[in-house]
Amino acid sequence: MILALETATTACSVALCAADGSVVAETVALEGPAHTQRLLPGVHEVLKTAAASWSDVGTVAVGLGPGAFTGLRIGVATARALAQADGHVRLAGVPTPAALALALARAPEAAPHRPLVPLIDGKRHGVFAAVYVAADAGGVRVVEQVTVVPADELTGWLARLGDVLVGGDGAVLYRDLLPATARVATEIPAPTAAMVGRAVAREVPGLVFGADAVLPLYGRAPDATRWTGVRSAARAVSPGDEP
Repeated sequence: MILALETATTACSVALCAADGSVVAETVALEGPAHTQRLLPGVHEVLKTAAASWSDVGTVAVGLGPGAFTGLRIGVATARALAQADGHVRLAGVPTPAALALALARAPEAAPHRPLVPLIDGKRHGVFAAVYVAADAGGVRVVEQVTVVPADELTGWLARLGDVLVGGDGAVLYRDLLPATARVATEIPAPTAAMVGRAVAREVPGLVFGADAVLPLYGRAPDATRWTGVRSAARAVSPGDEP
């Protein structure tokens, strides 16, 4: 079975999926409290609900983002720790937009050749966005890689694509800025662990395995950087200098 975690947004979810990606059990909280309070209890909950044990888990999968820095670190660190503690479980990472795109391809609003556009709240008045299309065997294919789109440019960015299907927390947050050509998948308000589990089974673009490859995809530099002790505005004053 696939134990999947998704923490890229304010939503926190855990799912236990069969090898074909079908959901056996899941828990989803679209809003807080913090992921640290929900994630491991969620693991215990889905195993209990499915009457499964850790020995039934063959893969631990996690959404890699982009998304919220803290949530991504918590999710990836937890997945890596669970896989490392067992030693025999495969560790997998899924780009969150790819998991969302696969869910969009299954949505009632989906149509052949209609671009699938996952929108993830990137804070700072913008979204992480990418463009996919449905592919053979129920998968998806990347048309445009992930980019950061400022909220005030979202209308034009989407309008150039024509008739598209959008989903994710970015689509919910900025719904008033979506052009008339953008259809919203109302049943997909955020990425979830169940989407991550299906994405592993369908081998979506960007799927990676192993601790060396399962790393957060932040999408851009953090707000704060590590202090280096270098003073850029003025040189440090030494004891022998004039005040």
